[in-house]
Amino acid sequence: MTRSFLVDERCVDLLIQEVTAGLNEAESTELETLLTRYPDARREEFAPAAAAFALAARLPAEPLPAALRSRLLAQSTPKIADLAAARQARDSAAPTATPKRQRAGSLGWWAAAAAMLLAIAGWYPRLVSPPAPTAAELRARLLAAGPRVVHWEFAPTADPGGAGATGEVVFDPVTQRGYMHFHNLKPNDRRQIEYQLWIFDNDRDARYPVDGGIFNVPTGNTDIDVPITARVRVGAPAMFAVTLERAGGVVVSAREHIVVLAKPTRS
Repeated sequence: MTRSFLVDERCVDLLIQEVTAGLNEAESTELETLLTRYPDARREEFAPAAAAFALAARLPAEPLPAALRSRLLAQSTPKIADLAAARQARDSAAPTATPKRQRAGSLGWWAAAAAMLLAIAGWYPRLVSPPAPTAAELRARLLAAGPRVVHWEFAPTADPGGAGATGEVVFDPVTQRGYMHFHNLKPNDRRQIEYQLWIFDNDRDARYPVDGGIFNVPTGNTDIDVPITARVRVGAPAMFAVTLERAGGVVVSAREHIVVLAKPTRS
């Protein structure tokens, strides 16, 4: 297993100093050399945490509060605990340094707590949250589940409400997860009418399709993505139909305005 740079006291010290007080040429070279030992280290992700703790430099230096120190040490690994204790003891005994060193040293227990929390809470390497997956990525992941996943195209019906609309549906009967994508589905006034999905199931009476949820199309949106929220389990999808219903949806549709349909292609 790759050893974390967070247990390397000198490496952590230099990373914090790089953000807070800067490094001279020799220190910069030393840091680069140390980081070669840790190929998974991401200094750009460590920097925001170090910078946040650097705000403590504006406050009077003080020892780590006993309650906080006990709580952190109780949760930390032995290596991190020893590192924190050693750093605090060293900072307490160190003589007054140059102004540059004073700024870095004034971090004191804040720097130790930062390193401990990063390791304890598993913040590294998640300091920068990854972007949320797009709807297209979610559909692609679902399709990767294999042939059990339904992937059908939506086509407009003769109803004027569906004129020019196209789209697709992806649904996994095992996980009951699914997504729809629509192009050129007409915007609706949600105060009056809403779109509602109905899933026809070969395991159920066709007179009572499963309610797949209501949704809306805002003005100006030519493309929308909609998650499927089936009210009951769907065993064997046979068809997906989208209707226009009164605001809030209905329990049983009269099917007066079916705007688009998705079903298996006949070969």
